[in-house]
Amino acid sequence: MHCIHASRTAAALVLTGGGTGAIPLLLRRPGGSRTVLDVAVPYGAAAVADYLGEAPAQACSAETAQLLARRAFGRAVELRPEASIPVVGLGTTAALATDRVRRGEDRLHAAAFDGWRTLALELPFSSRQANRQAQETAAERAIVALLADAVGVAPWRQLAGSPIASARRRVEVGDDELAVVHDGAQPWVTAYPDGRRRPGGQIPTALVPGSFNPWHQAHQALWEAARRRFGDPVAYELSVTNVDKPPLPTGEALRRTTQFRGRARLVLTAAPTFVEKARLLPGAAFVVGADTARRVVEPVYYGGTEPMRAALRELRSLGARFVVAGRLEDGRFLQLRDLPLPREAVGLFDAIPARELRVDVSSTELRRGRTALG
Repeated sequence: MHCIHASRTAAALVLTGGGTGAIPLLLRRPGGSRTVLDVAVPYGAAAVADYLGEAPAQACSAETAQLLARRAFGRAVELRPEASIPVVGLGTTAALATDRVRRGEDRLHAAAFDGWRTLALELPFSSRQANRQAQETAAERAIVALLADAVGVAPWRQLAGSPIASARRRVEVGDDELAVVHDGAQPWVTAYPDGRRRPGGQIPTALVPGSFNPWHQAHQALWEAARRRFGDPVAYELSVTNVDKPPLPTGEALRRTTQFRGRARLVLTAAPTFVEKARLLPGAAFVVGADTARRVVEPVYYGGTEPMRAALRELRSLGARFVVAGRLEDGRFLQLRDLPLPREAVGLFDAIPARELRVDVSSTELRRGRTALG
């Protein structure tokens, strides 16, 4: 439960037919109000139809669970306190042991929807699992495990313990994975080293931003410096939008994402400026080269001195800070001490000593080298 509440992702839930004990499981620990935006328990058929806007074809089915999850996602988008909060919707419908005659096996259907991906599961109960309380306990555990997977804090295989080992899980996806980032439905997506991609997740302690075209050893060195200073989780950050370039196509963004498989987390945003990044990920440090740090304090990038000073003040209020490595530039080794920092930047910038790290490689130079060799 703690790992779910550690995520910045919030959820709206709608549960019907069983498994409602998942609600107190989520809410009775500190942090529940940070995770749970809305809970609905439309138990009767009329209530379910009212929640969905129409009666489902079948009360307990995979299709109904997915319809509930999509409606819950819409609720989450409406109810989140600010657009920088990633959200998911989770819907469940169950037919559990009862005191009346019912056709069909006892089962739980659950689904989580993030605007692009649906994580769906079916948990059937055999005739040997006819105890209602045991079924409720298994359903509750399955719902919490699915939510943990949906918000990215733990993969399903780590959470699907023996009571729910028989659950059948599948993933359904839309056409354009990053459309939810481009259109603002999800402020950021985390790509994990094991290949999972989920909205939000735990805010990294530090970020190494870049275009990563391609990723190279200097990026790795910055990441390692960040980890030494701030501890896990440290992540790279790639913005799919740029101040002076067209938006990065989804296919190209995902191609660059593959470079981090098995290496580290990558956060995908639509935040081209550091102020926008800090609004999404408050408290995270940025580990950059001196050339990037110079742009942070140059008025030309803000349209004037006063907007720059205002941006630096906002960065400070958001808990941002910059850790700066020296960079070889046009034959000169540029360091933080060489930059003219305005008073608003005092305390926002720390230097990485040159004896520890110097950034002498760039993606642009590597691409030029490849072109020359080609």
